[in-house]
Amino acid sequence: MEYVLTALWALIDDLALLLFLSAFLPVKRNRTQILCAYLLFTAAQIILLNALPGPLRPISSFIDLLLVSYYLFDGKLSAKLILCVNALLISAVMDGVAGYGTSAVLGLSIEEFTSRRGLFTFVVTLERLFTLLAAYLLKHFSSFQGVRMRGQWLFLALAFPTLSTVFLCMLFFTAPDQPDLSVGAVILSIGLALANIGIQFAIFSLEKSTQKEREAALMRQQISLQSESITALEKSYRAQRQSVHDFRHHLQTLHTLLEGQQFSKAQEYLDTLQQTQTVRVFSVNSKNPVLDVVLNEKYQAAQEKNIAMQVQVNDLSAFPLPEDATVVLLSNLLDNAMEAAEKCAGTKEIACSLLLEDSFYLSVRNTSPKVTILNGYIPTTKADRLNHGYGLATIRGILDQWHAEYTFKYSDGWFQFAAEVPRPQ
Repeated sequence: MEYVLTALWALIDDLALLLFLSAFLPVKRNRTQILCAYLLFTAAQIILLNALPGPLRPISSFIDLLLVSYYLFDGKLSAKLILCVNALLISAVMDGVAGYGTSAVLGLSIEEFTSRRGLFTFVVTLERLFTLLAAYLLKHFSSFQGVRMRGQWLFLALAFPTLSTVFLCMLFFTAPDQPDLSVGAVILSIGLALANIGIQFAIFSLEKSTQKEREAALMRQQISLQSESITALEKSYRAQRQSVHDFRHHLQTLHTLLEGQQFSKAQEYLDTLQQTQTVRVFSVNSKNPVLDVVLNEKYQAAQEKNIAMQVQVNDLSAFPLPEDATVVLLSNLLDNAMEAAEKCAGTKEIACSLLLEDSFYLSVRNTSPKVTILNGYIPTTKADRLNHGYGLATIRGILDQWHAEYTFKYSDGWFQFAAEVPRPQ
């Protein structure tokens, strides 16, 4: 019976831990994978907790939970570290409050409480079920899923719950030898739990507010870019209509000259047309109208800024990705490239490649002043940080949604961004 109860408590406890993590992290596995990971997680917990001495059990529980969180959930490792520590802290607090609280209320020592098997079983089972219910309610009502915690909060968010967990574990391991510690342990456990919950809530609330500001800024940027694309499309359409209209007049003039056998005049007229018609309305043709508009708009903009731009494309008529997001992605990449190339005192070049094969390959390479890359980010040097620095964030956000592999680097005066986007299934 004891082994059955231990297994049942472990199943309930581990389910509560996973529900707690899912309140903050998006799940990336299907139900079968989740169930298998959950059962393996519980089995490992039972084996390790029975095989290891007391002081090593919290460490093994943390490693086990971190591994299962890495497998089941999306998100940064730093966020998973913080959430795993907090999950185990809350679990330890619930155990401590249930055990020491019951002992304090009934006037029993910890040894007397644990020796009453019926009472001990009832209290522990009730505490596990209450923890499970609390974790379910947190997941159901949580508004923090997907909130990204920045590095500046990492030390505070990780250090305080870690120290709290270590302190509580030390307290619980020494408390059985001190029967008069029950009330103090309960008060201390509740106080530390509330302090940690308050800190985490404050940090996630600040991050959520900051993220909303960023999303609003990105939305404004996307609307602006799409408006620019629509304007460029209208401009190209009008230019094309004007070109067709002029072309008819040129044909009529040449026809009249040739009909009158004025061959030298016709030759002079053709030479004049060849000299004046140097601007091509569409310099890039990928057979995808939306992408062509963006590429040609940026090509013309680069020419106006005396930036040599080369564009390599193949047939993108079957382009499988959302075109609105692609417009924002390309616009940000090419705008950043032009801004960097324009600052160069010497060569000003941009090379852009869009190739659709088994996957979609995207590369933008440009001359640039020295670029500092810190932890996968490029810090903005502009004074108005609220309205700048979102270009790379937008690019990363779009590519992350498409499960793309991407990289960027700076070397020898050149900055390069490359990405490979798998075709949607």
